[in-house]
Amino acid sequence: MDYFFDQHFHLMDISHPNLISFFGSIESGVAELFTSGALLPSYILTPKTRRTHTLLSRITNTLTTFAQPIGATLLMMEDDLSGAYTSHDEEALYPENPYIREGKLHFRNRSYDKVALCPMLMDFSASPTSGQSLYYPTPKKEKILTYIDDTLQGFEHYRSHHPDGLFEFFPFVGINPPMHSLSFIKEILSTFVVTGKNKARGKRRFYGIKVYPPLGYDPWPSDKEERAKVIAIYEFCTEHSIPIMTHCDDQGFRGLTAKEAWRVSEPDAWRPVLAQFPMLAIDFAHFGWQYTPLQKNPITVLTSLANKVPDSSWFYQIIELMKSYPNIYADVSFSGANISFYNELSNFLESLDSEVRETISNRILFGTDFSVNLMKVESYTSYYRLFETSPFDDEDVHRIVHTNPMRYMRMQ
Repeated sequence: MDYFFDQHFHLMDISHPNLISFFGSIESGVAELFTSGALLPSYILTPKTRRTHTLLSRITNTLTTFAQPIGATLLMMEDDLSGAYTSHDEEALYPENPYIREGKLHFRNRSYDKVALCPMLMDFSASPTSGQSLYYPTPKKEKILTYIDDTLQGFEHYRSHHPDGLFEFFPFVGINPPMHSLSFIKEILSTFVVTGKNKARGKRRFYGIKVYPPLGYDPWPSDKEERAKVIAIYEFCTEHSIPIMTHCDDQGFRGLTAKEAWRVSEPDAWRPVLAQFPMLAIDFAHFGWQYTPLQKNPITVLTSLANKVPDSSWFYQIIELMKSYPNIYADVSFSGANISFYNELSNFLESLDSEVRETISNRILFGTDFSVNLMKVESYTSYYRLFETSPFDDEDVHRIVHTNPMRYMRMQ
């Protein structure tokens, strides 16, 4: 089967995020929301959106996907790739013909039999808030269980309405260890994750693990009980060749203060993990992009200006991990909403010697971060088009959308 992978996107409605946790994380000051959280202007707006679109229009477009069930969003995504909608943005990039036509997805010089979608479920489970400053305390919620059920129902809704559709699903289940007991984590793994001994059936439909440090996931916690929880995940993933994806930019949804979120999100936080579990397959989402100026190394910034290469210190931490460990990957989700990202990445690859360039090129994955990316692009289709117009040649594009993800997912 010739798959085209979207290795990183999100399916959720407004009931799934933990908004109480998010606002609790910025209780110390509203300014932090803008300087280090999800509303930092350089994170939300591209130069184009500053000129032609208001922030309100981007938020409204994004919320359309959160205001409907997951199944409806999947149908919308396929209809979009099939040319069902009309662009209202004169500056947006769109293909001459729909990507899905004649029963296949067409991209550059190739056609693909199926679109392999890897939705990332985030674990928004919450601890009880009694004893805090809330008048109405909230109970402990294992939100991931409801989220799993809603996602699987969304898949069935899609299949019932598009029985001949091109989408196939390879979801990742979110786990946030501080919110759960060790026994609960082991139950999640044994109940929902597809292993070599068990085929996908019933609720066992998840092919990877999604972790999200800004919500509280520490890759290698100092606390003995908390470390036992993450070790259980790493042992399971090593034994069964299960891939992990970790959030890796300095923005996004948070349940921690900004500084703590940055500490656990940086790629080097995974070095003690990889020292113990060197064969883990880990995708560092967003290629470690940093938006906060204070987070960046001034020397790296000056070098990037001179050579037009990435200026994020985390980007280079990922590169070093790729050189040291055989199964370290990075995806272009959300970061690729800026065409300059692809230009800088391409320039960087061209600066490497052939052997290192081949190593890094074999670890890049295509992802969109839909529907969060609608804060920066008009549609699912327009994000595809941005990547299609990138400076990568046809063979590299095929490698990023097919060959690399097949290897990362242990499907070849």
